[in-house]
Amino acid sequence: MTPIQTPQSPVLLALRRIGPYHHARFQAAAERMPLVVLETRPDSQEYPWLFTAQGARYGRRRLEGAPSPEQDPPLISLDRQLKALNDAIAPSTIVCVGWADSSYLRLFRLAAERTLPLVVISDSRWRDRPRHWLPELSKRLLLRQCGSALVAGSESRAYLERLGFPAAAIHQPWDVVDNAVFQAPSTPGNPRDDNGTGGPADPPHFLCVCRFVAKKNHQGLLAAYAAYQRLGGLWGLRLIGAGPLEAEIRAAVASLPDPSRVQLDPFLQLEALRLAYSQAAAVVLASTSDQWGLVVNEAMAAGRPVIVSSACGCAVDLVRHGVTGWCFDPHEPGGLLVALQRLEQTPLDAREAMGAAARENLKNWDPAAFASGLAAAVEHASGDRRNSLSARVATALLSRR
Repeated sequence: MTPIQTPQSPVLLALRRIGPYHHARFQAAAERMPLVVLETRPDSQEYPWLFTAQGARYGRRRLEGAPSPEQDPPLISLDRQLKALNDAIAPSTIVCVGWADSSYLRLFRLAAERTLPLVVISDSRWRDRPRHWLPELSKRLLLRQCGSALVAGSESRAYLERLGFPAAAIHQPWDVVDNAVFQAPSTPGNPRDDNGTGGPADPPHFLCVCRFVAKKNHQGLLAAYAAYQRLGGLWGLRLIGAGPLEAEIRAAVASLPDPSRVQLDPFLQLEALRLAYSQAAAVVLASTSDQWGLVVNEAMAAGRPVIVSSACGCAVDLVRHGVTGWCFDPHEPGGLLVALQRLEQTPLDAREAMGAAARENLKNWDPAAFASGLAAAVEHASGDRRNSLSARVATALLSRR
């Protein structure tokens, strides 16, 4: 195998905001290449991380002047800042986490103007939403500017290929966590005790960690859990998250046969979340649509069996049905109920074996694997510099929306 060449000038990678998961990936990548990360929405609260990236081995830059934390700066300011950054660091390659935001699109344009290699990172899938020909055509045009791609897994790879992107130019993985953070030895546990200290209590419980938004399908989970309770199920359920549907979720919990079995907690920072996984007997993700589902990586790294909706991108690549957990169709309510019952009926030693198999299945999905995938994508793009007129026109039009 020919060794991957390390770029001499920095790789510039743009994403909205660095979180603890990104930090672990970028630390690993910085061992392979000089890396500068641009936060395009550094004050975003889409995920309210309390995180400062202390000890970063990569450079950090931030865009300024946005009208709100969830928006990019105005185009004139955006172009001025991006050009100044390019002049300051002279990147060898530009990497964008997607193509939806004006900041990414203007970086596409900048790459074309400066004849710089361009890598796109994508976890989108064909089935994420209804597809219409005009947006899909726009994506095909944009991708003509990209020399390579880094994707989450099999389904996101297939989507880019469907858009006409060459298979040989697609690398992975993108969606990884620092598995070692979640692998601290622990015994499958139980909900926190009444004083909130994290002490054990019976019975065991299922854990669901995700935002309180419609696609995460808390209503479907709680409907299945209500049926589980009516049929004599004894395990508890812990929900961790925040979002606009919190009131609806609390109302659904209150209507359960035994609401006292359910514990709701707000968004947790990484260390508290690690403890939550160690206390759970199993982890459930019931999404009706989910590009990946990073909590499944976390759960498997913690050695927990998983019950995962087949609508999650990670299900294809990470979940081995009956070995590391179970998959179910979120549009067939009985499937989740059966999985909850099966797991309760599984002896502890068998659950521990499933957790061990989950950790083993995750060994090629870690920050080192991300660093290798990024390095391969950067090298591939450096040999395929593009300057597509149609891509430049599409970029200019789309970034002014």
